[in-house]
Amino acid sequence: MPRGPEPLIQRLLPMLRSLRGRGALSILYAFVLAALAGCGLSPDWRPTREAPAAATPIAIPTYTEFVLRSEALFTDDLRHIGATSRYLASLPAGAVLPPAPSEDSERGVSVLLDDRTTLHGELYQQGGQSQPAILIIGGEISAWGMLPMQLSQVGFVVLVIQTDLSTPARQVETMLQSLIAIPGVDASAIGVIGESRSADLAMLGCAVNTLCDALALFSPKSRETLLNMIPSFGERPLWLTASRSDSESHAATLSLSQALGGQAQFVAADSGRGADLLNAEPGLADRLVAWFLLQLKDA
Repeated sequence: MPRGPEPLIQRLLPMLRSLRGRGALSILYAFVLAALAGCGLSPDWRPTREAPAAATPIAIPTYTEFVLRSEALFTDDLRHIGATSRYLASLPAGAVLPPAPSEDSERGVSVLLDDRTTLHGELYQQGGQSQPAILIIGGEISAWGMLPMQLSQVGFVVLVIQTDLSTPARQVETMLQSLIAIPGVDASAIGVIGESRSADLAMLGCAVNTLCDALALFSPKSRETLLNMIPSFGERPLWLTASRSDSESHAATLSLSQALGGQAQFVAADSGRGADLLNAEPGLADRLVAWFLLQLKDA
């Protein structure tokens, strides 16, 4: 028995063409129905077609951007990776993160400048709310001696960051943003200290950033560049020190103090350069601490 009606219909076609009468057609139609029924097929039978195979999905590669989240740096106790503190979870998207504990030392922290740059630092914080803060930038952290501790003991949050020759001046703003992101810091009372080349960075960064309320420079170098920044720096208080034996820095500090007039305090030392002036000039650290207290806490 054929599997479908096609062979039977092909045999009947000549007969259909030869029959012209209505009665004959009716008889032939009945015969066809009987033949279809005998084959076990319904008069409504239609040839079945297999469904086309489903097309294999094409994997289109998509661009993935990896975003460094605060979970990767901080936890509730600021020691282990895995959770986020409530404070950090409240930071707006894209906000600069505060320093992350690095365990490099008792107060060691890492300061994230961008996705490729992290600087080593130390954080001094006694606790409390709405404390003024000082950002210290320069070479070796140990060169600052007891100055960070002295500032902390009188009520400042102090962040010391070790910069290098490749650190650009524009990153000073990121450092300041990281400082004010620390819980308890009063963003309306921020001081900055820089030494040697980092003194130039501090001046350039503060001149274009109003977060910096008072600035102290140890042995700045670029006299002409810094003088050009005086109009942008405005009338904010400036503390300057350099040794007479360092002709380049002495000339720069003297010119800056003259350009600012009464807004600048200039301390000339006998020897030393940069942060080493703290060891070479007795009482220099005490004078600087008193100056910051006057500018940021007693104002």
